[in-house]
Amino acid sequence: MLLDGDELTIALDMPMEEIREFEQFVRPRLEYIEMIKIEEGTCLRSSAILSLLVSLKRTRPEVKIPFLEKGMTTSGSYGTLHWMGHD
Repeated sequence: MLLDGDELTIALDMPMEEIREFEQFVRPRLEYIEMIKIEEGTCLRSSAILSLLVSLKRTRPEVKIPFLEKGMTTSGSYGTLHWMGHD
């Protein structure tokens, strides 16, 4: 996780404990974050991070999360994964 000004970059392959820590870190700071970006080369490891990103977007719709807007990702284990809109 890297916070640079109002942009936060995270890895998709966080284990559950790190996802919990990320949530505890980001929720109180969400009003100051303009964009949450995904670290290049990381693959979705758990649907929990996807659920958390959707929850953050619903809490603060102004925050940009390009990964969610893309609506898909690829995984070496699962191939291409698609999801429905986050609205």
